Amino acid sequence: MANTSRAPAPTGDGGQAMNESSVESIRADLQRRTGVDFGRYNDPELAEAIGNAVTFPLYLGRSLVRPVAALLLLGLLAFIITDSAILKTFLVFPGILLVVVNGVLLGLVIFVRRIGTDMKKIFTISTNLCVQALGDVGTARTQLQAEGNFPSLLEIFQGLNAVVILPVVIRTLENKIPFLGGLAGKLTRKVFSMADARIAKKMSKAAPDTPPAANAEPAQVAAWLDATEGAVKSVQGFIAKAVDAVTRVVAFPFTTIFVIVAFISGALVYGAWLVS
Repeated sequence: MANTSRAPAPTGDGGQAMNESSVESIRADLQRRTGVDFGRYNDPELAEAIGNAVTFPLYLGRSLVRPVAALLLLGLLAFIITDSAILKTFLVFPGILLVVVNGVLLGLVIFVRRIGTDMKKIFTISTNLCVQALGDVGTARTQLQAEGNFPSLLEIFQGLNAVVILPVVIRTLENKIPFLGGLAGKLTRKVFSMADARIAKKMSKAAPDTPPAANAEPAQVAAWLDATEGAVKSVQGFIAKAVDAVTRVVAFPFTTIFVIVAFISGALVYGAWLVS
């Protein structure tokens, strides 16, 4: 059976970012057990790569404004065409309110899907970084043997996500959308943490059974590192499936409320039309 020990997830159950002391604790523990400071991967090159991958902030305004504008235009067209005073009154109030609510909900569904598209790129960067870290761990294996057992693949993967990837993503969000970063940040953390959990579960099944002990022979360490790197690469094909499933779950409340409000809106319009 694959090793199932795991590092603390990069976000809490409620979608809250892990605090700095927790991140530092994970970084220090991984450094002690691997001889590698994972914080060093948080460099300008990685920040640039993630910055290029994170494009969804550019679509936040458009995702929210365009559906609202389209629905308002449709309502205006209906207002111009109809001769019913009752229907015209409804289209003004509460019609405008319903249009805005429906438009924002639809926009949030579109935006969550945009987040998912970028998260696929980010987790590909994360798994590639995991492979790089494993190579560095192999180089530092002499220090490892003096500092206790190897961490599991899962601890390395989620440790990198907590110490490096998520902080860079959130910092990028804050730089790109300072005024709406709170909303985008919450949705991003939710998608990231849920996708991280799914990918980690898959990785735990693909990973070698047990990390080498502190006194393991170099050949045993090398074999474990090779098998672990192969496991990471095999999981990369699962990223898109995991992220797509997560975005559907995160978008589900918005989709459900949108359908309910749209149904109510249609029923009210039909009722106003019958009365007129």
